Amino acid sequence: MTKRLQFLTLAMAFAVPAANTLAASGVLEEVLVTARKRSESMQNIPIAVSAISGEDLRERGIANTAELTKTVPSLEIRKGQANQIYIRGIGERTGFARVDPTVGVYLDDLFLPRSDGQLLDTVDIASIQVLRGPQGTLFGKNTTGGAMVVSLRKPDDSDEAYLELGAGSYNLHRLKAGINIPITDTFFTRTAIHVTKDDGYFENIGQGGRGNPNNDRQSFLFQTRWEPSDTFSLDTQTFVGKVRENLAGINCRIPTKDSLYYEGLWVAHPGDTDPSQLTAFEENCNANSRARLGDLKADQGPNPRLEKDLDTYLLGTTATWELSELLQLKAVVGLRSEKEGPIQASDPDGGPALWSSYINTEDSDRRSYSIEFQFNGSNASQSLRYTVGLFAMRETNTENFTVSNVFRGLDSTTLGDLATGTPPSRPPPTGTIPLVGFIGSPLVISDFDLENTTTALFAQTSYDLTEQLEITLGYRFTNEKRHSQLSTLQADMDEIGNRLLASNVFGAPQSAGAFGAGASGFYPYLGPLRWLDDPVSIAASLFPDADGDALHDYPIDPDSGRTDEREESFRQSTPMLSLSYRLSEDWLQDTPLSSALLYATWSRGFKSGFFEPRGVDGLQRVEPEVVTNHEVGFKIDAFERSLRLNGAIYMMDYEDQQLIAVGADSEQNVVVVFGNAGQSRIQGLELEALWLPSPALQINASFSVNDYEYLEFTELDLASALIGQEVFVDRTHETFPVSPERSAALGIQYQWSPDWGLITARADASYKSDIFYGFDPGSHDAFERSTELAGQPAYTLYDARVTWLNPAGDTSVSLWAKNLTDKRYRIGVVAVADSSGTFNESWGEPRMVGLDIRHNF
Repeated sequence: MTKRLQFLTLAMAFAVPAANTLAASGVLEEVLVTARKRSESMQNIPIAVSAISGEDLRERGIANTAELTKTVPSLEIRKGQANQIYIRGIGERTGFARVDPTVGVYLDDLFLPRSDGQLLDTVDIASIQVLRGPQGTLFGKNTTGGAMVVSLRKPDDSDEAYLELGAGSYNLHRLKAGINIPITDTFFTRTAIHVTKDDGYFENIGQGGRGNPNNDRQSFLFQTRWEPSDTFSLDTQTFVGKVRENLAGINCRIPTKDSLYYEGLWVAHPGDTDPSQLTAFEENCNANSRARLGDLKADQGPNPRLEKDLDTYLLGTTATWELSELLQLKAVVGLRSEKEGPIQASDPDGGPALWSSYINTEDSDRRSYSIEFQFNGSNASQSLRYTVGLFAMRETNTENFTVSNVFRGLDSTTLGDLATGTPPSRPPPTGTIPLVGFIGSPLVISDFDLENTTTALFAQTSYDLTEQLEITLGYRFTNEKRHSQLSTLQADMDEIGNRLLASNVFGAPQSAGAFGAGASGFYPYLGPLRWLDDPVSIAASLFPDADGDALHDYPIDPDSGRTDEREESFRQSTPMLSLSYRLSEDWLQDTPLSSALLYATWSRGFKSGFFEPRGVDGLQRVEPEVVTNHEVGFKIDAFERSLRLNGAIYMMDYEDQQLIAVGADSEQNVVVVFGNAGQSRIQGLELEALWLPSPALQINASFSVNDYEYLEFTELDLASALIGQEVFVDRTHETFPVSPERSAALGIQYQWSPDWGLITARADASYKSDIFYGFDPGSHDAFERSTELAGQPAYTLYDARVTWLNPAGDTSVSLWAKNLTDKRYRIGVVAVADSSGTFNESWGEPRMVGLDIRHNF
């Protein structure tokens, strides 16, 4: 089947109410959402929103919110060291503590500020709502991409419990359990636990075959509800999460030989014995390639530092007062503490050799404290509805990371070219005089201390101009105060030089005229065989990783300490305006339509600026980003409410988009930093459909297409910067990273009722078009030559599930399979073609099969 035919076949999936309810009536039931802080029919609100109930999550086998990417249009989620959530191409891919997320995730009314805690296991969830487009006039935190609202099942006066056990491929074991216990007539409790463990589907040869990535997550949730009167309630929640996982192993691929660390600068690595015929760099990458190792195997060396240890503690309290029949006051208080252990941030060389390492070497401590007040009310006739809120949050984060680089070599002819600002050419055969040194600093230890304070006032009101026409106005003012302190330590270059000279095989250093002050000079090798002696390996052997921490043991210069501190407040007003028109019954008579809503929305979202470390230049300001959304949409129920079709067309103007890229500081050190793309634009279309051809058959579908375009995006050319030239590259022809331009899904569910219970069979397919995973212009050039060099070609995944429910309705058994065709598809990580010259590929789950058993008490 061709890609085009696959795409057209899947042209539209999203489950709404529970399947057995639909089958019983043959009519689509009303879906209630709280996207506007009150319970409303999804078909009556002018917002592009997808909603799925907790029961539907279970019926579809969605065990983690990351799996919603298969069904929700324009939603892309990638799980890893940094969880990535994108809506309509707007997202954040690093997980750095200094960067705010573009998609807000809320657990009930509590905002979760960091991406590590955002991908929640679906334990005791009542519903999930995904709101697409800028959100801010109804939520505590302003976001540019959208919001994901996770609502928990609340304690009540019932006595009920459930137990769910699961087993599957790769020794998967899963436990979910919950119990609701009313203590008195006014005080209720609810407790839930979730445990997921498996051995992982990836084998890391360098670690002795330990599985990776593997799942090892445990969570505990305890809630209370106190209702002392009809006008007051107090809800509390305590969440404790523990993650002890191995991250996804990677394979390495070379997108181009023209990278700076390869033939761009003719850089030799340990193992190279001829600077005109470099082989070590590519050999190291190939040693960890899928082509050499085989399927789902990697070799990143003996200690790639892939262990993810994350402890999360969350306390929340929500007090609700019904001040009158028309006015409600809600107060939400949240306390959050997270600690993440040391972990690899990046492996630039991509192979088993210890050449370049970016590692978070200390625990990262993150704490946040938030409070929010909401007034929700209406007039007596309900024609005017409003929400007014005040939000404040204080967040502190510590973040430590260490960059380590091995010695590299240059031929004397190459060094001469660089010293005169000339792009180097291929050295002569067998080379001339070898020189060893560093491209950039050999070791930099950075400690970040961050304090973020957010205060915001928001309001939104809806007014019925007529019975059919509604106008909604919203406004938000946000003040984001950012305080950043960066402390750095570097290697002792004098001591490194002394050790080289003491070996008696290296001479006095020569200046490279490039690579920055931290690189110092390049030392000529004095051995008789010159390059044939492998001088880079000789120099590297003087500084081994004796303690096995995946960092070279360079001496530290205590006098190199430097502290940079910056503080600034970023302020922004973000209004919104929406008009919606509900077609009257007179208009709908003698048509197949049961109901129809048309709407137009103009809204604006804001994401705070921050301070980014840029090598020797210290902390540099990154501008805030602003998204302005223009959207029209429709929501239709038709054919006696057996068909539901919702759609939206939008254009989003993106100002100062925050992007991660590879660049250089003022002294030509290579750095990976955030910057801003001046202007961008997103134009798109989304459709969702749910159809009941018969009470027993359900077909649901979704489809999205997004056209991403940079209007202003230039960047300093890295190769030119390293030889002292200022040349800018136009990047406006590139596509957005991580997000496919097209996605689609199709789901078919059928039920039948023999005498021995209820059988539900379901099949799902999800399609993604080509995905770009690169950082830099060279990666995009490689992506255009061949998608697999810096991204993932279009692919389709197929899932299936069969569930038996006993006649009593309290026990179910489900047999499931995911990725039925055992498709291999990349889920990241990143291609960096201009500098390090590698594409580190991480692979999604292979075919998985399993069995779930659930009993309700």
